[in-house]
Amino acid sequence: MSKYNLPKMKCKLSKIFFQIIFSFILGNFLVASLSSQIITQDVFAHQLFNSSGEKIGNYYVQVATDPEIPTTGQNTNIMMRISTVDGTELSDVPISISITKNGQEIKKIPQIIVTQGHHEFVYKFLEPGNYVFYVELNDIYFTGKTITYIFNISTLNPFGYIFYSLITFAVVTPLVVIAIIYITNKRKSKKQISENKSV
Repeated sequence: MSKYNLPKMKCKLSKIFFQIIFSFILGNFLVASLSSQIITQDVFAHQLFNSSGEKIGNYYVQVATDPEIPTTGQNTNIMMRISTVDGTELSDVPISISITKNGQEIKKIPQIIVTQGHHEFVYKFLEPGNYVFYVELNDIYFTGKTITYIFNISTLNPFGYIFYSLITFAVVTPLVVIAIIYITNKRKSKKQISENKSV
């Protein structure tokens, strides 16, 4: 291999290396962005994002939270959507909600009427762990029976967000530093090559 082909190979390898680093950094930022909450209160005209749903009988019930992973000690918006299995949102559906943790009921929301297929309320999770929401729907449209939907919602200690942020920072920062060092060295080598040619 001649000494003239060597710079070309280095240039090709540097481009590939830079693209890999850039893709990895961009991927980390995209994952961090997607992990943040994308639900807003204006999504009621559509299906809920970041939600869990359950189909029983002729109904499809969805539950979503804002933020996506609730933090203990902070208010969490609980959003519900009730529709038929074909997506038609229903009005005037009576439901009641029970919230349990470790098999013990900690909150009971008496029967309410869901209008326009959506209901939202604020709840504060006091302890980290897994909570179970029992949504009892009174089927006034089809069977007249009560249908129970079960949703699991896990909470995160406030330290968890700091922990994930530190992990992201620890992964991204070295890659950025490597990329800067690599670009700097590449510019120096180009400068040296141009100086050698001019001699």
